[in-house]
Amino acid sequence: MIRLLSYKEVLTFICAIIGLAIAFNLNCRRKSKPKRQKKLGFIELFAGRDPIVDIIAIHGLDGHREQSWTAEDGTMWLKDLLPGDFPNARILSYGYDADTRSFAHTSTQTILHHADAFVQDLSRRRRSDHKRPIIFLAHSLGGVILKKALVLCHIEGFETNQDIRGIYTSTVAVLFFGTPHSGANGVQLAEWMGRVLSVYMHTNNRVLKDLNRDSSELEDIQRLYLPVSKQLNTVFFYEEYRTAIIGGMTELIVPRHLAVIQGDSDARVVVLHADHCDIVKYTKKDDDNYQKVVDYLREFVVKATETVEENWAREDGHR
Repeated sequence: MIRLLSYKEVLTFICAIIGLAIAFNLNCRRKSKPKRQKKLGFIELFAGRDPIVDIIAIHGLDGHREQSWTAEDGTMWLKDLLPGDFPNARILSYGYDADTRSFAHTSTQTILHHADAFVQDLSRRRRSDHKRPIIFLAHSLGGVILKKALVLCHIEGFETNQDIRGIYTSTVAVLFFGTPHSGANGVQLAEWMGRVLSVYMHTNNRVLKDLNRDSSELEDIQRLYLPVSKQLNTVFFYEEYRTAIIGGMTELIVPRHLAVIQGDSDARVVVLHADHCDIVKYTKKDDDNYQKVVDYLREFVVKATETVEENWAREDGHR
């Protein structure tokens, strides 16, 4: 005998289908490649010719170390465009498991754990050139993880781990792209959908819950990061357009007031003409968004060596 589904079961099934559609439309990967392998850790996109600076990118929620920075036409600007403007820069991109749902498995890591893993991986990667200047590019959740990572580096004592402390000492600038410093819109919906989808696939709300508006975790990270940021050049890029979700629904995921750190009066605040995903995707060098990013990078690269030498001189004076 065939059992008819109850109203509650039908509603749950419909919500799951909608949730799947929303989940797969909210991610910032290339939609032309829906199936992808998790690529974790660092990848060197460009070695640089006698590099004088490291430009290091870290992706956001449900992101990927290459696809998150790749446009629909296949242009991966970190690899295809940026080396032409900065031939003396080594360009790296970092991948971590930020998936909120998967048919295989999802990570159990917290923001702190992701930040600690990032610091450990980067310190090993820079062991032979730990005094080379660094400029970070951080998208969405990646910016929150980066802030926590720099806090971990900053609290290292002068006589403890020089490789880790040296990451902070060598950092010249941070460019944040749509980072939810005070939370993001649509998180509660994503959490609810995660609970529905958990019947059909593996889901992870561990990090999502910390991205809610007025999250105590975000407040704590921001409080600890403010003194750390005093010696850094900072740019807050924020999205101009709402991000398409499904069925005509759109959301301004990280509006201007959530994409800046209150109290960081020296930072520059700049709009990019894109939604939350395309804010880090450019197809050509004359793209206005790309030009804005390059202009700030050029400013920071020019003074990188002198700035970091001064930082290290102060550090060595305390040892």
